[in-house]
Amino acid sequence: MMKAKMISVAVAVQWALWAPTALAMIQDKAMLGGDEATVKAAADAPQRCDKHSCDEVIVIVADTMQQALTTVANPKLPRQPIPTFDGSGFLKTIPGFNVTRKGGAGGDISLRGMAGSRISVLNDGQQIGGTCGGRMDPPTNYIAPDTYEQVTVIKGPQTVKYGPVGSAGTVLFERDHYGMDQAGSEGRAALTLGSFDRLDYVTEIKVGDGQYYSSLDLNGSESDHYKDGDGKPIQSRYDRDNLSAAFGWAPSDDQVVELSYGQSSGSAEYADRTNKARVIDNENGSLLAKTALDQPLLKQLEFQGYWNENDHIMDNFDKGGDDAMGMNPRRTTYGAHLWAELEFDRNWQATVGVDFIDSTQEMRGGKTLTQLHAAAFNKVFNQQNVGLFVEAEHRLGTGTLFSGVRYDNWQTTLLGSWASGAKATDNSDDLFSGFVRYQYDIGQHQYYAGLGHSERIADYWEVMRAGKTLTLETEQTNQLDIGWIYSGAVELTTSLFYADLQDYILIDVNAAPAARNIDATLFGGEASAKYDFADNWNALATVAYSHGDNDSDDVALGQVSPLEGRLALNYQRQNWSFGALWRLVAQQDRVAEGQGNIVGQDLGETAGFGVVSFNGAWQPSDQFRLSFGIDNVLDKQYAEHIAKSGAGNDALPINQRTRQVNEPGRSGWIKLGYEF
Repeated sequence: MMKAKMISVAVAVQWALWAPTALAMIQDKAMLGGDEATVKAAADAPQRCDKHSCDEVIVIVADTMQQALTTVANPKLPRQPIPTFDGSGFLKTIPGFNVTRKGGAGGDISLRGMAGSRISVLNDGQQIGGTCGGRMDPPTNYIAPDTYEQVTVIKGPQTVKYGPVGSAGTVLFERDHYGMDQAGSEGRAALTLGSFDRLDYVTEIKVGDGQYYSSLDLNGSESDHYKDGDGKPIQSRYDRDNLSAAFGWAPSDDQVVELSYGQSSGSAEYADRTNKARVIDNENGSLLAKTALDQPLLKQLEFQGYWNENDHIMDNFDKGGDDAMGMNPRRTTYGAHLWAELEFDRNWQATVGVDFIDSTQEMRGGKTLTQLHAAAFNKVFNQQNVGLFVEAEHRLGTGTLFSGVRYDNWQTTLLGSWASGAKATDNSDDLFSGFVRYQYDIGQHQYYAGLGHSERIADYWEVMRAGKTLTLETEQTNQLDIGWIYSGAVELTTSLFYADLQDYILIDVNAAPAARNIDATLFGGEASAKYDFADNWNALATVAYSHGDNDSDDVALGQVSPLEGRLALNYQRQNWSFGALWRLVAQQDRVAEGQGNIVGQDLGETAGFGVVSFNGAWQPSDQFRLSFGIDNVLDKQYAEHIAKSGAGNDALPINQRTRQVNEPGRSGWIKLGYEF
């Protein structure tokens, strides 16, 4: 495993060493061609966070809202606590998110008490779903945030642009797609070392001239079992390696065609189950083309087509015995979108589009690994979606009206063994979603209010829990969002929501089948305050709370995290910074044992906790950055309310296993980064 990582690093180094020679050839070709390289400065590209902007504190402990319901974060900056290698740990630093822990990998995100497919996660424009029936590989498992330029979170059903609407919210992991300013190269490398044999590496290189460019990203992460605050080992070993390559043509500032390919492979162990993930692999490809148009109405066209495949083997072959078994689920997804940006006048713009998804789930199994590999895959489940939308922005004086409407047609089909028996095997659903939001800006204040409606059909996991039948009703969310942002000496944000959930798909392991529709209510919100109270000093406070009710059963809604707050103190002088973080989480006594969602169900009441962490950073130049930290300084033993059961923790004897999968105890880390 370590050898493979070192080979990957060596390949990246060789690429970087070869780049100057390649660039000389490119420059010679450009001179012979007689055309001066076209400047590709991102004047028309979205503004991105980089090493010169967005965050004056080098280590990030919480990202706050910059615009109504929208948080834009720089994933390349170090964070505390040190995130897991994937997207889930990164998102946990954004107020409103929490993560269901199973071990060191495979964390499943929750936003405002909602999880699973209620959160739409896009991997650089691709819809990517997990394949494991036990959620070993949620969508964020295949995303290494450090290799993306920007992460955008839109809370609530307040966009219809990015495929089927996420009723809880939409998360966009985005890469840049444009050429270089001139012939040259740029890149970065980072190495992270931490407790429990944690090792992360990132290498990125991009070369090009005024028109053509290519990029290569190699990154990976591995860790051994960690120990909780009581010194108990938690089964959590994992390793993961990722590769991403792209080749692009950018003939002008506002035109690009890019072909990209990605591959991810790894394995993991978990403390909540007996099976191990022998294989968690992903392969994907994408073709992106977009161009600006100098037309009175039509201003830009964008097309993206993609495919991705998740291949996963889970087994307990290491335990031996007659009940040894392995399963190999595989999901293949094809998708595309076509967007047109329209401008009716200077104050009224809109995007209209169509998108498509075709996702097929296959399965095979065996009593031995040889038998499993020899078995044929059998298709069991397919969903196809065609969506049409329009999303508009209309400026009205000092305010702006945002609105959108979307139509989705879903075709769901049970196949193979799932289609056996006397039951319906296919279903067609027509869904409608939409939103309207008004934002009013006056001085340093922004006020907003929005209404959103989303409709969602049962996903693969919910159909499985419904006895592999298509009997669940469409889930509908009607949500009100209001808030205020103040940008003054003290930066303040508030975001409040109230959601009426009709035919909410509840997972109740106390019943059979385990999935059924109920009516529910969720409300709560997030707030933050940041204050530069003295030279070189600033303080940050955030709070997040969600309250859920199962109105049909007159009990609490399961798997809703309790009140949480963060207090951070930061000091920065010249090229040094130091910070302290105190995370406080209340007890949760509003529970419904055995009830929740496809990610997990309530195990009972949980205690509150407080965790203190320290960090520091040194940035002697724009090229070098060294950051370091100690998480959970007081070695607190604790678990998140939505953490999974610790019953499968083979690192401990059965009679010593913890009730839930506890979080890591005291752990240190250091990260070195270099950019060129």
